[in-house]
This record gives sequence, structure tokens and C-alpha cells, in this order.
Amino acid sequence: MLYFIGWSLFFMLFKFYLGFTVVGRENVPRKGAFIMVANHTSYLDPILVGTSVYRGLYYMARSNLFKRPCFGAIMRGLHSFPVKRSKGDLGAIKTSLNILKSGKGLVIFPEGTRAKDKNLKQAKAGTGFLVSKANVPVIPAYVGGSFDALPRGIKTLKRHPVCVYIGKPIEFDKSLLALKDKEAYQKISNEAMRRIAELKELYEKSEACRKDRFLLRGKACCQHGGKGA
Repeated sequence: MLYFIGWSLFFMLFKFYLGFTVVGRENVPRKGAFIMVANHTSYLDPILVGTSVYRGLYYMARSNLFKRPCFGAIMRGLHSFPVKRSKGDLGAIKTSLNILKSGKGLVIFPEGTRAKDKNLKQAKAGTGFLVSKANVPVIPAYVGGSFDALPRGIKTLKRHPVCVYIGKPIEFDKSLLALKDKEAYQKISNEAMRRIAELKELYEKSEACRKDRFLLRGKACCQHGGKGA
């Protein structure tokens, strides 16, 4: 219940204050488990990805956010669960696999943490490990504009258009998925980032989030990769 109340409030905020636009929502499975992989430059990214689809999604969040009981309870109510980023967290991996086994959607940021600029970073091998174990559709997404709206180190939300571009499921080489070593996991993660980079190019070439259109009560409409909404 808390998740969908939060979803509604954030959707309205993003839509009317940030001109929120989604492209390719039809690429998200209507039922069954899937992993959504996306870039990460802002605290807004998990919320933007979540409000870009009409299904409840689950997220990993760094473990120290759960130390305060009240805030931790809210985080869990918003479908987040803790992960220790300093080392491989088997508990978080087990939780992720159980979420997927129950037919739900899981969000992963292959870069591991927020970037300090708009450029895409090297993916971590952990994403590839989870993808190879889960055997579910992997949906790429690119979040555009979030760095300008709420960059790292800034606490005040700026009025800047934001978009989420969602791509078609990634078709990984089956022989690669069958391999069980770090090199294979890294290649899987790299392929996920390559697909995110393709969506970034579409975002940059389109008129979806042109600031001048947004300031003119922008009817931000995306012309590439699917229907905007």
C-alpha cells in the first residue's frame, strides 16, 4: 500500500514539476519476473525508474540507510532491501533471487553507485552474476535529466525535464550465460551497459526533454524508441 501511495505522489510531482516523460513502457512485461538495468547519476533514479512502469518494482539500497528504525521501515515499505556494497553480499543476492522467483520486477544499477557526472561508467560484474543465475528477461533503461534535476551533493530539486527510455529485452548469448566465471559475468554486465548507452543516444538525439520546450509548458513528446507518456 505504501509503495503505491508513494508511486502516485511521485508520479504527479515528476509529471507536473519536471515534465516527466516515459518512452518504451510497452517493453516491460505485464506479468512475470524481470530485471530492469539502468544508469545511475542521482537519488531520483530509483524513483523515476519505479514510476516509469505500472508494476511494483524492488530495489537494492545501501545497508546504512536502514540503520534508523523508522526510516528503515519506510524504505522496506517502498520495496527496498539492504545490500553491503563493500563486499559480495550473499544475503542480498539471495533476496534478489527470491524476489524474482516470486514473479516480481527487480531494479539493478550496473554501475554500482551514483556517478559524479552524466557519463556512463564501467559496469560491475555482480550484475552479470545475478542475470546468469536468474534466467529472466533483462530490460535496459536510460534515465535522462535526473543529474540536472538533482545532481550529487545537491539537496534542492531543480526544475528540469526528466525522461526514462525503456528498451526491448536484451538477448544475451546463451553460451555466455552458461559460463560460471567472473570474466563471463563482466561481459554480461558490459552488454547491459552497451544497451543503456544505445538508449542514451536516442535520448540525446530526440526532442523529448528539450529544456526550451519544457519551459514553454513543454509538451515533451518522445519521437524515438516507442510512445511517450
